[in-house]
Amino acid sequence: MRCCFGLPLPLILVGVFGWPPSDRTAANAAEKPLAELVTAVQEAAASGQRRVTIAPGFYRGAPADPEKVHLTLKGARDLEIDATGVMMICTRRTRAIDFASCSNVTLRGLTIDYDPLTFTQGRVVAAAPDDASIDVELDPGYPRQAWSRIDVVDPATRFRKKGMPFLWGTTAQLVKPDVVRISLKGIGKAARVGDLASLSAGNEERGICHGVTLSDCSGGMVLRDVTIHCAPGMGIVESGGAGGTVLEGVRILPGPPPPGGSAPRLLTTSWDGILHSNVGRGPHVEGCTIEDCGDDSWSVQNQDFVVLHRTGNELILAPRGEQKLASGDQLRSSLDAPPFTITGVQSARLAEARLDPDIARQLQNAKPWSLWKVSSQLFHVTVSGKPDFKPGDSVICPDRQGNGFVFRNNRVHSSGRILIKAGGGLVEGNTLIAPHGIVVCPEVPDGAAVCINNLIIRGNTITQSGYFCHSWDSGQAGAISIMSSAVENQKKTFRAAGAFAGLTIEGNRLEDTCGLNLLLGCVRGATVRNNRFIRTHQSEPGCTGGAYGIDQGAEVEVRRCQDVVFEDNVFEEVGPFATKRVRVDPDCVNVRGLEREER
Repeated sequence: MRCCFGLPLPLILVGVFGWPPSDRTAANAAEKPLAELVTAVQEAAASGQRRVTIAPGFYRGAPADPEKVHLTLKGARDLEIDATGVMMICTRRTRAIDFASCSNVTLRGLTIDYDPLTFTQGRVVAAAPDDASIDVELDPGYPRQAWSRIDVVDPATRFRKKGMPFLWGTTAQLVKPDVVRISLKGIGKAARVGDLASLSAGNEERGICHGVTLSDCSGGMVLRDVTIHCAPGMGIVESGGAGGTVLEGVRILPGPPPPGGSAPRLLTTSWDGILHSNVGRGPHVEGCTIEDCGDDSWSVQNQDFVVLHRTGNELILAPRGEQKLASGDQLRSSLDAPPFTITGVQSARLAEARLDPDIARQLQNAKPWSLWKVSSQLFHVTVSGKPDFKPGDSVICPDRQGNGFVFRNNRVHSSGRILIKAGGGLVEGNTLIAPHGIVVCPEVPDGAAVCINNLIIRGNTITQSGYFCHSWDSGQAGAISIMSSAVENQKKTFRAAGAFAGLTIEGNRLEDTCGLNLLLGCVRGATVRNNRFIRTHQSEPGCTGGAYGIDQGAEVEVRRCQDVVFEDNVFEEVGPFATKRVRVDPDCVNVRGLEREER
């Protein structure tokens, strides 16, 4: 059978829907070596071709020793790779594709899968009397591996089980050839006999994680109609570089059952779906589908720098993570503070820095998740002007923050977050089903710089938020959460207004939320209008945000904000567990329009 594109219909299905299980055995007989695909792409890049078309079909294989990536493109320029109808089957649990220092490269139509899979799954068949362990009988065809990262799944919905807590610190062992015992205090209370479970890990020993990575690329990178069925770690990771990457029609969704299996897959990526970190311009992500990821669905992230020393306009900076700086980049300590332009930058090592002994001791004794817990790879920079930074100050580089992103018209059915740590962005027209929610939070220690402004969250539909992994210690407590934490008198609280500025939250539809719908914190200047909160608080909410004094019985909570306007928001079919429409902290200043919201 052929279609109007001139290709056999099964090959079209490879690129569009994933290979049908009934056709896969026949297709395996015609598989090609992965090396054929790799060679075609790498030779096209090396010879300066503008376009290479890969013949449709299955390409199976592993990286050639001692490589750790199935397909590496380094320094490729001005190349379009048309892989429509191509299934890339990776046979080692290590990275599928790495675009390193590339520019203006488009990858189109490729489907990526792994055999053996990067996860396994099964059904809970027993629980210990003390609830300290459960036994998971693995489904036929899925890997016989004792992986400990577990997600408990409701057999009726085949989605994460409501009320599932964080299951961190689990251990796993094979107690029978097809039975894995997962141990953790109290796990038998979270996972009952009959529940389904996925078990995963990252990369194999001597492998490296993630499906597709874009590392320090110079711009013009495009992934269009690319499908990822599973990955050892995250699905797509962009780190460093100019940014501006375009993802259109990308799909992270389960593939068909493996050979010898019939149970549908429960998982895609072991960790996050898509992550962009420390890029220049933010990504443009549109028309994508993200399902069943093991952690967050999509994020744009960055970190701050801590000043260790200043002499005049010379600074020694320690990044909190892996970052880069270049001449022309700016540094600032807050939205209100003046920017300083870098005029020169050199890398340095901690041992070479000759820091003040008190600063050296601070670094040596720094505890995890504290201001002084930073990298030992330092930057020696000169800046324009006359900065008054002192040791212990934190600064942000807005040129490497991922500002200016677009996340639009995507469909997400996954229990993790849409996590945003950048500004100048648009989150619009997305459908989020059973997520943690949309979270704007820098996730930095107390005292670290936060500079996020000009965000628009508009026209999104969010259903069934708030049902998973409740956390008393987390302030990310609503279906839409904007917050940044601080510590006062050894208690968790919110930062002052001004960590965020210039926010618009309008035209969103939030349905069936379990608990708080909107948390607005630390914001100076926001408009909240024309949102609909429907059937909220039909179930008893969890404890998330308790350490911050957040009221999960409220529908909207406003904390330490200034100049916020509420207009024409609608609350419909409010459930019995709601205690208040809008709760406003006494520390807020000039919050207007609430007299209409309370009706």
